[in-house]
Amino acid sequence: MLTTNLKKPFYNNIVSDSKTEDDKNKERPIEDEELISSVGKNIRAIRKSQMKTISEIAEVSGISSKYLQSVEVGKRNISITNLNKIAKTLNVPISVFFSYDHIEKTKKLLCIANKLKNYSIMQLSNIDTIIKDLKNIID
Repeated sequence: MLTTNLKKPFYNNIVSDSKTEDDKNKERPIEDEELISSVGKNIRAIRKSQMKTISEIAEVSGISSKYLQSVEVGKRNISITNLNKIAKTLNVPISVFFSYDHIEKTKKLLCIANKLKNYSIMQLSNIDTIIKDLKNIID
């Protein structure tokens, strides 16, 4: 059972799992500046969770470090082509950059996933059991 859960990318449901039906119905249009800032923050959060520098990402993706830094702080709009290059470099789907209401959740989940990726199936199974037990205590 656990291996099935591990094969499915955990970030597929970040946005949908965290919204109630009312939230989905009340979505508001986003201002351009807010979207640009949010995408930049998500890039930064994901990059930092992978413990990579701006220079490393810029070099691998073939874009300038200065440009990437200005995107991360929300001062520059990014093209879809460059966004795709960064997504490939970070090994995430491009859609994860647009989860603008969930920056902190995305950051935490990616950080946790990064920490767990080298654990054995048995260790992951034990961690899964602990999480289920904690959920039962909290609920």
